[in-house]
Amino acid sequence: MSQEDSISFSRVTIVGPGLLGGSIGMALREKGITGEIWAYLRDEKKRQTCTNLSWCDRAVLNLQEAVQESELVVLCTPVETILDHLPMLSGWVKTGCLITDIGSLKKEICECAHRWFKDRPSSFVGSHPMTGSEKNGIEFASSDILKDKNCIVTPMYETDTDSCQIISRMWQALGMKVTKINPELHDEIVAWVSHLPHIIASGLINAINNKNEKWIKFCGNGLKDTTRVASGNPEMWKQIIMGNKDNVTAGINHMVEELNLIKKALEFNDREQLMEILDSAKVVRDKLDDNG
Repeated sequence: MSQEDSISFSRVTIVGPGLLGGSIGMALREKGITGEIWAYLRDEKKRQTCTNLSWCDRAVLNLQEAVQESELVVLCTPVETILDHLPMLSGWVKTGCLITDIGSLKKEICECAHRWFKDRPSSFVGSHPMTGSEKNGIEFASSDILKDKNCIVTPMYETDTDSCQIISRMWQALGMKVTKINPELHDEIVAWVSHLPHIIASGLINAINNKNEKWIKFCGNGLKDTTRVASGNPEMWKQIIMGNKDNVTAGINHMVEELNLIKKALEFNDREQLMEILDSAKVVRDKLDDNG
């Protein structure tokens, strides 16, 4: 590390660079936050692609080689793979190394990391950059997707304070707005603001298609905008939703209650109630644009 008021690493390793990992690599290079950027990939073709990118100094197929001399390791794989990697990393990274991740679920990851790093001379701090796209792959990476977006950092009670501050300042240096929340609360929040919208989008597009698949061709931008996230990677989203199933189920139950309120207003021809529901939704939705 360099001076206290800035962030600098001699080498950063990005494990599993895809859309978000590649975007982080670009941003690290553009901001001059690291000397070298290494990448770990499991596929030779993807390794060659990554090697040719301007932000990547070296891409390797061996995880231990990729991380053992780095000062910062950013885990950008699906949640289940992060859980598999943490035990190995705890024995491979060097003294003083910081490890963070971009996983969509934090409780299980942070608890696993605590078990493996609590007696190690290295530290783990959970992170969740709340950004991305329905598109997948490193070819869609852009440092711009990080700018002015939220990043939730999820320290546990036992997390080293200095390490948490460094990780937080790193995300801020990449242009993100950082909030610190405990892992349990993080998982509850994202169930409502991220996972539930994906389920609703998937359910809506399936409902229309099952009613009459020919009707889809008549859709306008409204349906496209509403269901855009349903184009996300199904395998990844299966892992996320199943990993947060209790919080997601609570969200679904509440959503059913909201739909029943609308259904009841229609059944009783209650125009005033329907207007109240639609108007309150508009007020809250308009605030999203105000908040960026």
